[in-house]
Amino acid sequence: MSNDDNSEAQQNMEVPFPTEAELFAAGYAPILTDEDLLARGFVLINFKNMPAVEDMTTELGHPFPQHNEIIKAGYIPISRRERRIQSRPRVGQMYWVDFPHDAYVPEFVNEHPGIVIRASNSLSDTCIILPVTSAQQKAGTHFHQLSKNPNPRGHAEGRIAYVVCDHLYTVHVNRLRPLLSLRYVPVYPKVEPHDMTAIFAIVEKVLALASASSHAAAAAAVAPPAAPAKPLGPNTLTLKGT
Repeated sequence: MSNDDNSEAQQNMEVPFPTEAELFAAGYAPILTDEDLLARGFVLINFKNMPAVEDMTTELGHPFPQHNEIIKAGYIPISRRERRIQSRPRVGQMYWVDFPHDAYVPEFVNEHPGIVIRASNSLSDTCIILPVTSAQQKAGTHFHQLSKNPNPRGHAEGRIAYVVCDHLYTVHVNRLRPLLSLRYVPVYPKVEPHDMTAIFAIVEKVLALASASSHAAAAAAVAPPAAPAKPLGPNTLTLKGT
């Protein structure tokens, strides 16, 4: 067989898929559900901010497959494990938040900006955040339009920032990373005080509505059943017309 034939045969050989250990080391974990469940409710994977596997090879020397090929094979990117910030998040600060990559609609998925509404006590603690989006929000829903986009790039591009006030997330500090300035320097911008006042008012309203609904449901569950009407006896006096 000639060298040309050997080269063509090698090109036609199917490249073995990386092992599960190799995929995990590259930042991927198996999807625990099948494709049917994925189609019924999982958010479609956005292939931005994914692990950089373009230059990686397997132990056998084969190149890693593309992101969409790994997803089709039943794997998703795992959440970030290393910490990207050096001081604990403060109330009002905005960060990029690494939401789970296999979230259900309408949960937030992949990276979105978020505003801290409850600070963490340490760098190994959790904090509570509200997601921020530039997508237009529907009237009548619980959101607040910021007077100024804290994200330097979003502000420079004229993007309006909406805080989704009925999506409270408790996240580990490792899910946060700083925003970048126009010169790609990490920054930790804070929301304007009057915006934070408005945000907390909406959150309080959301929680009050949820609390009222819960109390009403609980009251209905424990309310005694109405006593049946006592039948009239033969000697009972009644008013005419009753």
